Order: sequence, then C-alpha cells, then structure tokens
Amino acid sequence: MVHISGQATLADDCDLDGVRPVKQLRGRRSRDRLLKAGQKLVARRPFDQLSVADIARAADCSVGAFYLRFRDKDAFFRALIAQYVAEGRAETSELFATHDDDRLIGVLVARTTNRFRRYAGLIRSAIRKRMEDATVWEPIRRSGHFNADCFVDWLAARHARKLTVPEDLSVRFAFQVLYGTLNNALVNEPGPLDIEDPAFPVHLERAFRLVLLSTGTPPALG
Repeated sequence: MVHISGQATLADDCDLDGVRPVKQLRGRRSRDRLLKAGQKLVARRPFDQLSVADIARAADCSVGAFYLRFRDKDAFFRALIAQYVAEGRAETSELFATHDDDRLIGVLVARTTNRFRRYAGLIRSAIRKRMEDATVWEPIRRSGHFNADCFVDWLAARHARKLTVPEDLSVRFAFQVLYGTLNNALVNEPGPLDIEDPAFPVHLERAFRLVLLSTGTPPALG
C-alpha cells in the first residue's frame, strides 16, 4: 500500500484477487478515483444497493474502465476493505511510535472511534457480507489482532519484561471489548450512548482501562 493525500491506496502490483495491477499513471488514477468514489457512496448507502454503474458514474469513469481495474463488485469491495485496513495499520504504527506513556490509551480509543464513525457505512456493509462469506471480514479481524499485538509489545517494552499470560489475555480482551462495542453500536444502536455521542469514547476508554487492570498483578499504566 502507498498513501496519497493522507489516504491509503492500493499498490500498483497489489495481489488482491480480482484487482488487476496497473502499469501506467492513467490506470492508477482511474482506479484510485473509483476507490474514492466507492468509499463516499458506501458511507451513504449499503454496498449491496450500489451498482457498478453507480460507482463508475460517481468516479467519472466508464463501466468499462471499472472492469479494466476490478473483476467484479466483490473484488472492488475487498479492495475498499484493503484500503481501510492499510490506513488503519499506518495510523497504528504512527500512534505507537509517538506515545511513551498511558496517554496512548485515550488517543487509541478516540482514534479508533473516529475511524468507525468515518467508515461506518463500509463496516456495516462488511458485517452484513460476513454473514454470507466470512472471508470478507478476515482482513479486518487480522487488523484488530495486529493492533493488540502492537499494544502487547509496547507494554512489554515499557516494563522491560514479557507480559504474563493473564496480562496478555487482558490486553487482547480489552481490544475485543473495544471492537465489539463499536461494531454493536454501529449495527444495533443499543444505547444508552450513540457512537456519535461525545461521551461515547470517554466511557469506552474507561471500559478498556478496567479490563486492562483486571489481572491480579497488572503492569503499571501510569
């Protein structure tokens, strides 16, 4: 993956099934316009309600140009997921490289919440499609594990020791609570707080910290 104007885009030689590699600047630009248009459209409408013609029109491309870049709608959707995951991994790497105290936790929860808000339509569509094909969700699941791995490594480095098994489990469960709460808020809106509520990330950070401190001998976070 590479980044253009702050947004992740696909590498020219990406190996995603059904996404054709590009060799020229013109092809790269049309592919990136299609992806940008797709992200905007899926923010407003479920992906299953979009047609290839809708996507091409929004990108100011022909339907033929779409099929030059993507085998079908499914390949295009997986490319949108790959773009979302790439952006998230870049943000995660920057986050852990620039924070050396427990203020990282608040920033981590706030940024994750904001990403769910920005990509709410894409995530909802991915959750729906997962019911039919679990492989659609796999890159997002792996991304969550990557973030938990980064936190484990960051915490171990701070304390100059490997985390105990209970401590490691608490970190990973804290991330499960984080993502599970966000997914549930997007799909089911159970209340009492909506994901757009300013208090939502505040309470989510509190829950994250409580899980981290649930082990008998937790690593210090201060």
